[in-house]
Amino acid sequence: MTTRPNVLFITTDHLRYDTLGYTGDPVIQTPAIDALAKKSVRFSKCFVQNPVCSPSRASFMTGRYTKSHGLKWNGTKLSEHEITMVEAFKDEGYTTAAVGKHGIGQQRFKTRVDHMDATGIRRGWKEDDVDYTVHDPNPFEQYVRDRGYEYKTGYALPNFRKNLGAVPSDLPEDCHIDSYVGMKSVEYLEGLETDDPFFLWVGFYGPHHPYVPSGRFADMYAADDMPDFERTEDDIDKKPPEYGLYFKAEDHKYKGFDQASDETFREMKAAYYGMVSQIDWQVGLIVEALEKKGMADNTIIVFLSDHGEFMGDHGIPAKAPFLLDCMLHIPCFIAVPGREAADCDALVETVDLFPTLAKMAGFDAPECVQGKDWGPLMTGEQSEVRDTVFAEAVDKRCIRTREWKYIHYPGKEYGELYNLVDDPHELDNLYDTEVEKREEMKQAFYAHMDATEDFMHPKYARFTDAHPTTGESVTHYMTW
Repeated sequence: MTTRPNVLFITTDHLRYDTLGYTGDPVIQTPAIDALAKKSVRFSKCFVQNPVCSPSRASFMTGRYTKSHGLKWNGTKLSEHEITMVEAFKDEGYTTAAVGKHGIGQQRFKTRVDHMDATGIRRGWKEDDVDYTVHDPNPFEQYVRDRGYEYKTGYALPNFRKNLGAVPSDLPEDCHIDSYVGMKSVEYLEGLETDDPFFLWVGFYGPHHPYVPSGRFADMYAADDMPDFERTEDDIDKKPPEYGLYFKAEDHKYKGFDQASDETFREMKAAYYGMVSQIDWQVGLIVEALEKKGMADNTIIVFLSDHGEFMGDHGIPAKAPFLLDCMLHIPCFIAVPGREAADCDALVETVDLFPTLAKMAGFDAPECVQGKDWGPLMTGEQSEVRDTVFAEAVDKRCIRTREWKYIHYPGKEYGELYNLVDDPHELDNLYDTEVEKREEMKQAFYAHMDATEDFMHPKYARFTDAHPTTGESVTHYMTW
């Protein structure tokens, strides 16, 4: 690429690593994503830093860990001090756009986006809402209404809780929320008239529950054809008490899910698969629009998810506040024009995307970014950039190597330890039986916590001078 590359940054919500064709799912049909992955560097061991939407998105947008940027759970906003990837590209002369879900509740971010569309369009009905009529339609709901239909979601859907959120839609395909995101993304690309490079974030809302595939995708998959769930009779009993208590939570969206039949779980999974395939179709249309515009040869395409999904594994539907691989392991690939496709099995984190894409665009990420550049991995100069990945979920933190995962419960006498070689689905908690390995991983965890502390916050005033004895550079902090 002789000029600065465009960036098409595609994210999904709740998409597990193992539910795509290219990652080995025997049932799912994702031809567009698979074709794009075939031309990409595919990161088979990519992990998010948080198992829920907003904290994870804040991490890959800032290149910083949750404990550093401070957005620890959904429903909170990113600090106005934090610098996002979109802002950095804007400052480098890029035209910026966000279509669909972004989840970055920061005013500073919004002011750095030149074009924003289809954001905040999934209505959040409450269970005790008496009237599910839309009286103040957002642009998407108005679009569906203009087509002669009425869009409903969440508790407004029939048997929403009983069906674990799986209520395939009888609306036309083009009235689906992710079809709308795809349509608005295509419209943006078709109307783009600028000499500046662009950074377009396309944020699909699915396959997040409710699982409402529509049109040909509504009944694309049969419950009986779904791959088996990863669960055992004593799985939850071996885990910390938080798991068992989660099954009893009165405020859970799918309260009573432990009583749901295997058939209900399979129908949920089939609807989820339909959502994935519906998104896949839209990815194909967006890539096609990029090609028709003549910009494909100078556009880097990134594809990833903000986190995974239990989807019935361990007997749990949807997402849950735990640090198992079904929640942390995500699909991620980068297609770079002119660069050979490859498989990369290095341990990587989504905080790495910011410095990686910045370097590809010809500039350095801010000093406060904690991720690592994947450039040496993509060119084959290095086979690894780290030997451990880190994630957290408010009251739980974990480190994961290739062979082991240690999940720390601060101030508690219990935790989780898994041998990922013998037990890749984390069904057998060895915390109480493999004491020597537990202590080894615990010490590694504390060391990793130190290594990932935030000493470079963008608002820290610092000065640097030489150590009086060794001459080494020492940085310290000002109070004014």
